[in-house]
Amino acid sequence: MNITSALPTPSAPRATGSDKTFNNNPQDPDALPNDVVTIPNVSANAGKPSTDTVVLDNKKAIFVMGNLVGLRPDPKYKLTPNEDGNYVYPQGHPSATGANVFGAAAATVNKYNEVLGELTGKQIEWSFGDKQLKLSPETGEWPNAFYARQFKGVHFFDYKTTSTGDSGEVASHETGHAVLDAIRSGFMEGSGTETGAFHEAFGDSLAMLMTLGNAKAVEAIVGQTEGGDLSSKRNMLSDMGEAFGNVLGKEGGIRTSFNNFVYADPATLPESGDQDHLGHEIHDFSRLWSGAFYDVLDGIADANRAAGMSPKDALLAAGEEGWKLLVGQMENSAVSSETTFKEMAVNLLAGDAQFNGGQRQELIRNVMVRRELLPKDAEPAPPTMRLFQGESVPQQFTFGQDAGTLAGVKMTSLVESSPFGLLRGEDSVIAEAEKGARLMVADGKVLFSEQTPSFGDFFKADGGVYSAYVAPNAQGEREFKRIPMAFCDFGHGPDQVHDHEGHSH
Repeated sequence: MNITSALPTPSAPRATGSDKTFNNNPQDPDALPNDVVTIPNVSANAGKPSTDTVVLDNKKAIFVMGNLVGLRPDPKYKLTPNEDGNYVYPQGHPSATGANVFGAAAATVNKYNEVLGELTGKQIEWSFGDKQLKLSPETGEWPNAFYARQFKGVHFFDYKTTSTGDSGEVASHETGHAVLDAIRSGFMEGSGTETGAFHEAFGDSLAMLMTLGNAKAVEAIVGQTEGGDLSSKRNMLSDMGEAFGNVLGKEGGIRTSFNNFVYADPATLPESGDQDHLGHEIHDFSRLWSGAFYDVLDGIADANRAAGMSPKDALLAAGEEGWKLLVGQMENSAVSSETTFKEMAVNLLAGDAQFNGGQRQELIRNVMVRRELLPKDAEPAPPTMRLFQGESVPQQFTFGQDAGTLAGVKMTSLVESSPFGLLRGEDSVIAEAEKGARLMVADGKVLFSEQTPSFGDFFKADGGVYSAYVAPNAQGEREFKRIPMAFCDFGHGPDQVHDHEGHSH
């Protein structure tokens, strides 16, 4: 889908700068005092700092009658360095949010590239074609944050007393959407519930690993748990977006990975769950996978302590190993438009075997069997390259007459081909896509239109967001299309109307 801003801005130049220090709270102000991070190769770029992979490029949201209808360039927004050339400001300073977003996003991209390069020699390439991911820290007043492929960046908003950009873990999560869209762009076009939920869980997992790379955060986690045992109680690592959650009335964050959920077919679940029950909405269902990944990190830390490490060192080492598992998992994932949690469990085993010496096969199997994501007799993964390493092939199908408003609608899924001309699980990919599309319709997440919709059409009057649309294609056929954006999608509703005038930190 090619939906562009009415006022596009040119790409920023490649950075050729020096090391600069930025605000970096790997959690958020309600969970941890601010910290800093040093980012290499930063160019000041006339108030728009940049590296080779990210650039500050603030946008302003355009609201009409309370609805977001577009984004416009914000040339006045600049991040001015201090006298020492760095970008470190006290909490509440007008530049603190921007510095935190830049520090967190740049550090997240750099870390993923570091591990990916060490394991494979590759670097991520953004799905939208530019060299740099655009960072918009002060987009407006709205309880949200989002990544949008068509706007080539991540966007953060103020809400009441905080900003989603004040949270390093929210910034890492949103950057994670961009990273996953870069390495598996088909997922952003998939309609399956588990594909969308994995996108959310991947962002949460990335945020957890960034937190475990910060010594001050790890010291705090040790103090919040029983000697660094992550399974002992909820803590800042398990909980996502505490400050944002608090202003939304969700004590402890917008969701937690400290849970015992087991797999259930999303089609059998209600749209929304609660603390003890899963729902099929993608942020809700994502808690199953992020909980499983949290359990794996917990098991690694437990083993490290048993081997004689201090609680702090055990968690720091678990985070470093977790990076190899996460990157390895993705390198073993198909490039089709759909995935499932059970497939990802197999991929995690394969990533451990290929890139981590197979050290955690038993741990991963035990976690995934307990979560009912692997059968009890699951075999260890062989330390070999994945079978399918081809390109994705589009496969079109038509919804049957039993599909209600989707009857007769076309849909295209991407199915991975192998070097031998075979297709990987074509039937299962299409089945997952069709099931997800039907759930989207049932939840009112599909916009039916007589023409290709504009950006503003994707937002409902109550502040909610459509996930897909049906409109005529070039041949005049009604076609289902996923919208390539990832929203927090929290806090909308008639009880949370706001004037979008912005605020001062």
